[in-house]
Amino acid sequence: MSAGSDSRGKDLKQALGLTESVESKHFEAQGTLGRMDNYYRWILGTFGDSVGQRVWDAGAGVGHVTELLRARAEFVLASEFTERNLACLRDRFAGCDGVQVEFCDLSSDEALDLVRHRLDTIVTLDVLEHIEDDGAALARYFQILEPGGALLVKVPAHKFLYGTVDEASLHFRRYARAELRTKLEATGFVVEKIHHMNMAATLPYFLKGRVLKKQSNFSDTIDQGKLGFYNKLMPLLEGLEKILPTPFGLSLVAVARKPR
Repeated sequence: MSAGSDSRGKDLKQALGLTESVESKHFEAQGTLGRMDNYYRWILGTFGDSVGQRVWDAGAGVGHVTELLRARAEFVLASEFTERNLACLRDRFAGCDGVQVEFCDLSSDEALDLVRHRLDTIVTLDVLEHIEDDGAALARYFQILEPGGALLVKVPAHKFLYGTVDEASLHFRRYARAELRTKLEATGFVVEKIHHMNMAATLPYFLKGRVLKKQSNFSDTIDQGKLGFYNKLMPLLEGLEKILPTPFGLSLVAVARKPR
């Protein structure tokens, strides 16, 4: 990372209240969730054939989704803002043709420089809730995306679920479906699809964040010994949600298109 991006990353972490301890916990949580590869496949599956060939994984974490995207796209841009995540991404994808890792502060107009990559798809999973001015971030996505391109979004759902787990995860908000649609359309996007996913996790999350008031991010509340079982369960849950209505769920997913 350049000295400039290193300085900007530190400033952003300070603004977000991302202390070294909190950053370390989030980084460990991202690594833990890597054992849930079926979960990430499920998420991408909800977007259908909307993933294009020049894709930006905005807020790539430690690269779980980037790994899946590079198998289907000719170019993947993986961006993050912490030194730790960027180092992990660069190490993971060193020598991988078609994958580029860059620093990006989604809360700054400096992100608009990414328009040079001529991106036809932006994948932003569990990112918008961490940005105070999410409307401005959506506007930047809109400006960066090529005409006709797709914004693929996943955010935490249901305002009533907001509790201590969200606070520990540095979430500014959870989203109602109508709210997410309104924000996307106000930016200029045409919403092609928006629905809930992961109904089964809603009650456990409510109990942990609103009843038991756990002071940790969600992945830290998961029994590590059961991750393998949960991963095997994901295809079953995915299959059920393909045939059942999803009036609620832990997350909202949306496909939004920039008009040509």
